Amino acid sequence: QLEPAAMTRQRGVALVTVLLVVALAATVCAALVVRQQLSIRGSANQLQARQAWQYARGGEQLALGVLRADLRMGGSVDHRGEPWAQRLPAYPVDGGEVRVDIDDLAGRFNLNSVVHQGQLDADALARLQRLLRLLQLDPQLAWQLVDWISPGLAPDSVHRQAERDYLARTPAYRPAARALRDTSELRLLAGVDDRVYQRLLPHVSALPATAALNLNTADAWVLASLADGLGMQDGQRLIAARGASGFASVDAFLAQPLLQQRWVARNGLAVRSNWFVASSEAAIGARRLRLLSVLQREGGDIRVVSRQLAPPLVPENVR
Repeated sequence: QLEPAAMTRQRGVALVTVLLVVALAATVCAALVVRQQLSIRGSANQLQARQAWQYARGGEQLALGVLRADLRMGGSVDHRGEPWAQRLPAYPVDGGEVRVDIDDLAGRFNLNSVVHQGQLDADALARLQRLLRLLQLDPQLAWQLVDWISPGLAPDSVHRQAERDYLARTPAYRPAARALRDTSELRLLAGVDDRVYQRLLPHVSALPATAALNLNTADAWVLASLADGLGMQDGQRLIAARGASGFASVDAFLAQPLLQQRWVARNGLAVRSNWFVASSEAAIGARRLRLLSVLQREGGDIRVVSRQLAPPLVPENVR
């Protein structure tokens, strides 16, 4: 028989063992609960993300429908007084809302227009240089763009300087020798930092070189860049002159008294648009997703040319 002291020690060891087993089981259970909560939260986030993507795609379809309705109405002029250019209301959906906005890419300066069919377009180059001056940026950046698209058209001094800049970067690269496919490629150009890029971004697009500038949707900066000697106030006057229904023709624009004593090249100008961008932002719970869809009007219909995700206009932590 065990003595009382030995029995006490044995009971103490058994109690400690039981406590260790209970603590281990509690730890395992807590870990399983945490893992289960994380799994549930991850599944909910994935579900919300997929829902937001589908709702954003639905917003894209809504934009296509609005533009097709405008196409069916006919007319040879596109302006900011038309239904497609109006801010659409937020559409409530299960668990959130969707906002859709349509903007006219043809109302911005087309960066690719500086080179047309392998040749320098002097009028487009001059417009870009004037736009850069109006934005208080270096007009020599226009030549950097020419060098990026077609290195053989830029002055040798510009090309050599830009190439040294590109080769000194990590990783090194050379000019693309092709048209820009997206305005974000501007960041690759010599002399273009984030400040320059953000300053230019609202006023430029990257469309086929043949895409004309719509005078009825261009902003004051772009309108003022069409002739020497024009400033922001002149651009605002031209916007006021086009009124709610826009200019009926390029000739009507050129006939404005403000332009009578100035040379304005009419090539690359239009009063109609074939390129648009639809912004579809879906908010589902705390999840926000913004889809940018480039749309082209061609052959009597509207088609989606490209899609990309963009930062939401309202951050996810702001409700």
